Amino acid sequence: MLRSTPYKKKISVRLYPRLSATNQSGMCPVRLTARWHGEELQVDTGEIILPQRVRSDGEVEKLWQSDSQMVLGGRKLTVKEEGTLPTHPDSIANINARLVKVVNQVTDTFNRLYDAAPFEKVSKAAMLAELLPAEGRPAAVAAPVKVEAARTFRQVLEEWKAENRNLAKDSLRKYDQLATMMEVWRPELRPGQVTQKVAKEYQQYLLDLQKSDATIKVHFGGIRKCLEQLNLKADMAWLQYSAKNAPQLDLEMEEVRKLIQWRPTSENLAEERDRWLFQLFSGRRYEDLEKFDKRERISLTLEDGSKVPALLHAQGKTGNDAAVPLPPIAVKIGERWGWHFPARNWQQRGDWIKEIAKGAGLTREWDDRLITGGKVMHNWRPIWQVISTHTARHTAGTLLKQVSNGNKALAKMVLGHADEDVTDRYAKDKARLLAPAVLDAWRKILGEWYDGVPVR
Repeated sequence: MLRSTPYKKKISVRLYPRLSATNQSGMCPVRLTARWHGEELQVDTGEIILPQRVRSDGEVEKLWQSDSQMVLGGRKLTVKEEGTLPTHPDSIANINARLVKVVNQVTDTFNRLYDAAPFEKVSKAAMLAELLPAEGRPAAVAAPVKVEAARTFRQVLEEWKAENRNLAKDSLRKYDQLATMMEVWRPELRPGQVTQKVAKEYQQYLLDLQKSDATIKVHFGGIRKCLEQLNLKADMAWLQYSAKNAPQLDLEMEEVRKLIQWRPTSENLAEERDRWLFQLFSGRRYEDLEKFDKRERISLTLEDGSKVPALLHAQGKTGNDAAVPLPPIAVKIGERWGWHFPARNWQQRGDWIKEIAKGAGLTREWDDRLITGGKVMHNWRPIWQVISTHTARHTAGTLLKQVSNGNKALAKMVLGHADEDVTDRYAKDKARLLAPAVLDAWRKILGEWYDGVPVR
């Protein structure tokens, strides 16, 4: 009696960069190919990587390792190369972790289907049904009316960015994510072809990729920017995405003091630690600090005739004038570096501050959670893995309110936020009034380090 041969419980899953879809920044999507039982499935992972880059010496540096199917960090860039050579917009560890998750999802799906019927062939349709449920699959889009020479999302956004060069680098960079994602999702789609149906499908696509609500909000804001740039209607309700944002990390007073007391192990780490602290005390965003001019240093004369050092500047994001009184430790940091903090690659800065925080022993657990589709995805990690350059501003606002019995005026002045009293138009007058309270708050936060110098 003949007996049917059972299919083997074996699947091959490989990742490879789609070099043919490389964009202007040298980035390309990563595709997954799975083969089993004579079937083949190819799907985009949703990840965009930098497979290689040309170094300053002309050599090509490979950043994708085919054997391990992982992104490599590459050699450490020199100060001269920072900002000139392309880098990954997200950390290498995060990208690789997400790729591993996709591979595991496909493998686990195959194993589950096989175990349910071990003597039957696992069909491609069954795999697709499990991996992409009907409500999450991109539905076929009716062929749109062709628009001659219709510009892509990237082309429209580049045009918009060229007209808004005064905006912060971080704000401009966020819209690159939209352009890259569109090139992966539907490269043929043009901004003028976005309908309510397309917007709903794109939202579901981002949710399937487990993008946070905050990220989805940025993408929909980018779509509206494209439509506005093309003089098209952009205020439709279905293009508004309400984001539920997870709380931002704030350091506690003792953790700030640990950073001050930490002894740097290199000049770059010393500069980054001091730069981060200077952002904390001055309330500056990192892009504002890059544009810092020594002439912005002023002295405020208080009601008793005494003078305190301060910085006068307009916040790059809000445009609000701010005159921020500086505690003595901030002045000493400025003097240490000649009041000059050179521009650094934001990703490099992020890596440095994490290394600093780890060395300083900032191990408190923090729920670095994402909120996607209104659902909370918990992700507990030590704060040295979560801290960023922007944590300084959040920490300043929280600590100033904490030690001043909830006086929001102090934090609002230091951070350059809009004032509720629209008649209070003069930054210096407001600073003279609030300077004693601000400096007293820093004295409570810093203790003996109020007029100290960060350890070297």
